[in-house]
Amino acid sequence: MTPTEIILNIYRKLIAKRTSQGIPMNLRAKAIVGTVQDDPFDCWVENEIRSSLPNNFDVYHSGALTTPDLVIRDRKSGLCVGLEIKKLIQQPNGADSRGLTIDYNSCLPCGSTMIKIGNDTVIVPCYYLFALLDYESTHIVSMILLDGDFINYDFDIHKQAKYANYTEYNHGPYGEGSVRHRKMYTYPNPLNYKIREFYLRLILIAKKNDLTSLCEMKHVTEEIIREDKYENKFYYYLLDETSTKSNDDLRTLTGIFDACKHRKPKERTAAIPTIPPINE
Repeated sequence: MTPTEIILNIYRKLIAKRTSQGIPMNLRAKAIVGTVQDDPFDCWVENEIRSSLPNNFDVYHSGALTTPDLVIRDRKSGLCVGLEIKKLIQQPNGADSRGLTIDYNSCLPCGSTMIKIGNDTVIVPCYYLFALLDYESTHIVSMILLDGDFINYDFDIHKQAKYANYTEYNHGPYGEGSVRHRKMYTYPNPLNYKIREFYLRLILIAKKNDLTSLCEMKHVTEEIIREDKYENKFYYYLLDETSTKSNDDLRTLTGIFDACKHRKPKERTAAIPTIPPINE
């Protein structure tokens, strides 16, 4: 299997469960396991992936605050694929809880990432699963499985981000403090409810050349063109095997995250308490 084929199998396993309300989930109570970073949704996805792939595949959970969340390996070929999981919970009005961007916790997204196999550091392809859960967290109402290059293809800045954090010691007048310098990256949020081409859909986005030979073109409903700062164009297909619409007229989407480019820097000021003066 190719990396895209592995992700396609996972996509088909998940959408096969869908009902009129979305993809149903049975999440354990978070309090049962007891670590701050532990996420029942990540564990549910891991279990679903295990059951969707042949027996020669292993699924490894990377642990808290480690990217990618899951590493999938084909023992026959040795092929490994990373999968990072991002979820949001729907607000009562149906909107997502973030907006234009979403946090990427000290390591910006990328279509390639590093893992270790024993002592050997290797670079593997990385996909992302974005899920918007309903307000009760019982169903996935939006799901976007996508090639990480769709968000960022620059492996060098991804690698730099992995090593950009450090801790400064001997801080303060007594030299007893420390300061953790930890960068926080915000990149586009595909679950933003204002992106109507994605909202409340169960879709897979992959490079056009990777997907063409793996699926029936009747389920490819959109072609997405991503143009970088250097005027390079990258072509992706949007696969929606839940759609009953004909794709006789394949839509082309451009500028899908353009609103992120229009953000303006905000001046940060110190928060100081304010109290009224004494009236004389």
